[in-house]
This record gives sequence, C-alpha cells and structure tokens, in this order.
Amino acid sequence: MDSAVAWGNRAADVIKGYANFAVNEHQENLAYNEILTNPDVLSDYTLKFFGPEGPYPVYESEDQLETRGYPTQAIGQPQLGQFPAPPAAAAPQAPENFWGNFGEMMNRDPQNAWRILNQAQPQTVANKLFVME
Repeated sequence: MDSAVAWGNRAADVIKGYANFAVNEHQENLAYNEILTNPDVLSDYTLKFFGPEGPYPVYESEDQLETRGYPTQAIGQPQLGQFPAPPAAAAPQAPENFWGNFGEMMNRDPQNAWRILNQAQPQTVANKLFVME
C-alpha cells in the first residue's frame, strides 16, 4: 500500500511539473505574440536589443567604434574574382522560329520540351494564348 501511495505522489509531482511547464510555455508564447503583433513593443524590443546595453550594439558614428569594451576590427578588402562567371543567357528567338522549334521538340522529346518553353519571352506565350482564344 505504501508503494502505491509513493507512486501516486510521484505521479502527482510529475503532472504538476508538466502543468507548470505548459503554463510557462503558454506565457512565453503570449509574450512572443505580443512582440510580433504590437509594433510599439517590437520597436522597443529592437531598440534595446541593438542598443548600447544590448547583446548586439549598433554604432552610428566612428567615434562610437572607439568606445572601450567593444572589440572592433577593420573589415578587409573583399577579394574579387573568386566566384565563377554566371552562365551566358541563350539568345532570344523570333516568335515564328520559337513555335516551330517547340513543335519539333514536342515531336522528338516531349519530356524536355519545357526547356524551350522556359526560354520564351512572356510576350511570346501571351500572344499565342491570345490567338488561341
């Protein structure tokens, strides 16, 4: 009997712990909701977060950069030319050639015909739809 009572007390403690956790999480969610939906609260929070006492202070002048207590370092020169060149765009086709090429591709290789359609200028497709209507 004593072990059953002890088990019941432990279970009650666990349930109370879960209930407290749920209440705390609910209050935290309400606080986040207030921050994200109230512009005044969001503004105050942002100003404190990026203010001088916040974890990520933002400097507005070079004098503030020299403030003691904030480690700063110069930004190095970005090195250009380390990225590959972007691929060259395909030359636009005349509309009459486009639809001829698209028809040929649909006959030969219909699963890849979307690639030709993807290269079309929007006006080419719009004109074709207008004519079809």
